[in-house]
Amino acid sequence: MENKKYIIYIDESGILSKKGHSIYVCLCIENIHKYYIDQKIINLEKELKISYLHWVDMPWKFRFKFAEKIKNLEFISKIVIYKNPINQKNILKDFLSKVISNNDNISEIYIDGNKNRRLQTELKTFLRQNGIKVYKIKFVDDKDESLIRLADFIAGMYRSFLDNKNNDNIYIYNLLKYKIKIPN
Repeated sequence: MENKKYIIYIDESGILSKKGHSIYVCLCIENIHKYYIDQKIINLEKELKISYLHWVDMPWKFRFKFAEKIKNLEFISKIVIYKNPINQKNILKDFLSKVISNNDNISEIYIDGNKNRRLQTELKTFLRQNGIKVYKIKFVDDKDESLIRLADFIAGMYRSFLDNKNNDNIYIYNLLKYKIKIPN
């Protein structure tokens, strides 16, 4: 039987805050489910009549509808919580070391943001030194990648839940909590 290969999408929420939490999300999707989930997110955005999904810009009624529609999609989120303020210099390497192991069978990693090529090389070297082989690491704009937007939704939802346990946050968290793993 062939090993499953995964694509990883990384986003964060709250990293510039002076208080509360910063959340980093590693959204894991099997290669065979990528196209289906990608199309599902794009279709949901059309259905909600939004140009592109972004947690912070979404009204609550859209957040509820979106969470309801994605709860049965085939993905898992690995989340690492950092207490603000954070030192951003090596946070991505720390995060990757906590969520990725050498037996995860990762083919590609997509990270939200426009970082320089040097950081791509540094991350690839860092992973290789830790026994993790990755075919491609790419920094992308969330407007161009629907699955980064899905990672943004999960990151925003979880940070919002941690920082304010109101009824709305609790409801959405309860819909999606089985999709979330928090590594030790």
